[in-house]
Amino acid sequence: TACRHNPEARELVAQADAEAGGDGVLEVLCECGQEGCKGLISLTVAEYDGIHSQDDRFVVVPGHENPQIESVVERRATYFVVDKFGEAEKIAEASE
Repeated sequence: TACRHNPEARELVAQADAEAGGDGVLEVLCECGQEGCKGLISLTVAEYDGIHSQDDRFVVVPGHENPQIESVVERRATYFVVDKFGEAEKIAEASE
């Protein structure tokens, strides 16, 4: 999930937050990890921060969830929030 672990992306989130006070809208890449995925998800800075307050939670385009390594914990109109489990959870938490 390049967006979460990319320092430039984190800087853009911080900048958007400072400019809009948490209500600014971000467009982030789908965090499914599928090679070549270019899905974009629109959400507020506050939503993004809330989801990523847990190291094993990610946003994905509907249909990009992988039930072998994650479960859908929230379904929104334009994206799903997934929670990694098992080995994928350990990897996600270790990479923060």
